Amino acid sequence: MGSLTRPGSPLPLFAVTLGCPKNRVDTETALASLASAVKLELVDRPEEARLILINTCAFIEEAVSESIDTILSVAHSIEGQERTLAVGGCLVNRYGAALERELPEVDIFLTSAELTSIGRILFPGALSGGGPARILSTPPWTAYLKVSEGCSHRCTYCLIPRLRGPRQSRPLDALVEEAAGLEAKGVKELILVAQDLTDYRHGGAGLPELLQALLSSTSIPWIRLLYLNPSSIDSRLVSMVAGEERICSYFDIPIQHASARVLRRMGRLYGPEQVDRIVEEVRKKVEDAVIRTSVMVGFPGETEKEFRELLNALERWEFDHLGCFVYSDEDEAPSHALDSKVEPELARQRMEEVMELQAGISRRRNRRWLGRRLEVLVEGPSEETELLLAGRTRFQAPEIDGITYINRGQFEAGEIAVLEVEEAHTYDLVAGRPGA
Repeated sequence: MGSLTRPGSPLPLFAVTLGCPKNRVDTETALASLASAVKLELVDRPEEARLILINTCAFIEEAVSESIDTILSVAHSIEGQERTLAVGGCLVNRYGAALERELPEVDIFLTSAELTSIGRILFPGALSGGGPARILSTPPWTAYLKVSEGCSHRCTYCLIPRLRGPRQSRPLDALVEEAAGLEAKGVKELILVAQDLTDYRHGGAGLPELLQALLSSTSIPWIRLLYLNPSSIDSRLVSMVAGEERICSYFDIPIQHASARVLRRMGRLYGPEQVDRIVEEVRKKVEDAVIRTSVMVGFPGETEKEFRELLNALERWEFDHLGCFVYSDEDEAPSHALDSKVEPELARQRMEEVMELQAGISRRRNRRWLGRRLEVLVEGPSEETELLLAGRTRFQAPEIDGITYINRGQFEAGEIAVLEVEEAHTYDLVAGRPGA
């Protein structure tokens, strides 16, 4: 373990976040915790740092492998150098002390709770206080607001309650204060996240009350909702989105499956009829509503007939965006004990079939925007070519949906521009300044 500080010098820090946006918020809180104790200098390469912080994911086997590979890769890059490697988050929550034996390259292991207090742990007595609640790692116009921690549902395939504990919602006043602070930093898109956003509960307030408080206390133009559990979506929430222009008409509703039997085995508290009702109500009440979902194939006991039920339902519901995942058989999850496991190769074939079906649906849904004028949050030069800018519409969430390429007009990053859609592809759009 290297010496972290040198007199009169900032602490060079290299940080990596793996997993979901909720992990990103934890990393941002950890950075602020460190900044309250020492002056930080964020660097781009681990070799340039004195402290390397890796915030891990361990939700499924694939995430565990990615976390371990990242740790070993970074450790190799700083081998023989005086550096401190700290690893925190869900991998530590899941495997605890065993990691110290398996990963001697790591100097410090921190649980998710410890990670957000890393400044106090590494520099006891050095906290200056009065620092920021978070140091954003997103572009300055977009930020995530984590409204609760953990989950109280008991989905049989999910380790989140074990890794993060039961749902603990944050006080409404604290969330409003944090949102106001983010707006003061220039945030124009506030993305509310939780394991289940619809399960937000604190002091008699639910998600609608939280949304109303955010609308009343800030003027942030885009408020986006991620992770809405189908079992908790009600008419009040749908009507609120329909009536509030600043709440994006974007519904992220992970249905997981469409077979009633598979959903019961998953421990999901709804059936296909409830999804039918939600989709119908959203599209009837909310102008230009866009619905995103995620589904899982290869769950234990999933028959060919039940898989066909899923495909037929996806054709009927026509989701705008969809992510498909192959079931991961985690030893600690209750679903591990279920019989009739699906062969991994068959599950992968089913995933490919779902995504092939969805490509056609997404292409067809995207074409409805042709010739329309839409708000686009400009994010800067395209990664594809310097000749185009890139941005996102209200119905394109960062990192998980498509993007909008801007082929005409000059705009500043962070600007919300009204553009005319000229091309619609499977996942992306092309738009430009009207009349330019």
